[in-house]
Amino acid sequence: MDGIDTRALVSAPTTANEFKGKVDPDWCAGCGDFGVLNSLRKTCLDLGLKPHEILTVSGIGCSSNFPGFFNSYGMHTLHGRSLPVATGAKMANQDLTVIVTGGDGDGYGIG
Repeated sequence: MDGIDTRALVSAPTTANEFKGKVDPDWCAGCGDFGVLNSLRKTCLDLGLKPHEILTVSGIGCSSNFPGFFNSYGMHTLHGRSLPVATGAKMANQDLTVIVTGGDGDGYGIG
C-alpha cells in the first residue's frame, strides 16, 4: 500500500438522489417518514458526506427498513436497541457519521 487514503478518491454525490437506496419505501401515502428520508438525503448532500462515511441504524416498525432506502452502510437491529448499537458503532469508528431512525415503540415503548 502506498498510504493513499482511497476514501478521498471517491467523489462526493452531486444530487440527493445519489443517496437513494436499492429498495423503494413502502410507507403509506402521506407518511411523514418520506419527508424525513428526503430531508436526510438533502442534508447529507449539503454536508458533502459520501455514502461510505455514513451508517444508518434502525430498530423495528415503519422506520425499520430505512437502511435499505438510504445508500449507506446500514444495520437493522432489535426492538429498542438501535441507540446502543449505534453508540457501539460510533465508538468503534469515530469518523463514521451515525444516523439512527426509530418510532414510538422503538424509542419510547422499549428503548
